[in-house]
Amino acid sequence: MIERRSRYDVFDYLEANPELHVVDLGCGAAGACPFADVLVDIHDHSNRFKDKKFITHDLNVAPFPFKDNEFDFSFTSHILEHIKEPIPFLQEIVRISKSGYIEVPSPLIDNLVSGNDGSDPNGHKWWCFFNDMKGKLILRPRRHIVHRTVDIPELNKLYPFFRSSFVLELYWEDSIDSEIGDEKYFYEEKQYDLSNDAIHTWVLGESLLRRVQ
Repeated sequence: MIERRSRYDVFDYLEANPELHVVDLGCGAAGACPFADVLVDIHDHSNRFKDKKFITHDLNVAPFPFKDNEFDFSFTSHILEHIKEPIPFLQEIVRISKSGYIEVPSPLIDNLVSGNDGSDPNGHKWWCFFNDMKGKLILRPRRHIVHRTVDIPELNKLYPFFRSSFVLELYWEDSIDSEIGDEKYFYEEKQYDLSNDAIHTWVLGESLLRRVQ
């Protein structure tokens, strides 16, 4: 089962159940989940988390260094979009934990903030969509459609008001139904297949700026 659920609902749940064994996958230097007792990252940040168990591991490499169902809950924030092989990654999450939370940027915010980072080996590789009717996570190759026009500090100012438009937040139990989708997009009469079609990258607001000038 997989469904939409906010980070804050998840935090409330974890705070109310302190006995749960929680792992923060791809925690970074700051840690994404304050309720995790085990943290994992490709870089060694153990000196920042001296009161918790820290594991240095590349999450692109399976299997993860944990037993089956070792955790009650896994927290994965802004990691999935970086993973080279996302389906095996999701399978590993399900193997090591009974339930969890996944957060990824929306495709638009991905472009506006990250721009064209496709050449960066650590850059974003996937757009993530959720089919509510089927309860399925769909991943599509990331494309550069819109130039970067927003910096993180600007984005953080907008988060209190537009968070639901900026990120996809998912809660899962027991399994994650997922697939690699096609690259076909459409709106009204316009149709694109980004596996074949070349798209001219544009700057949002460009036409408005021309009118102002």
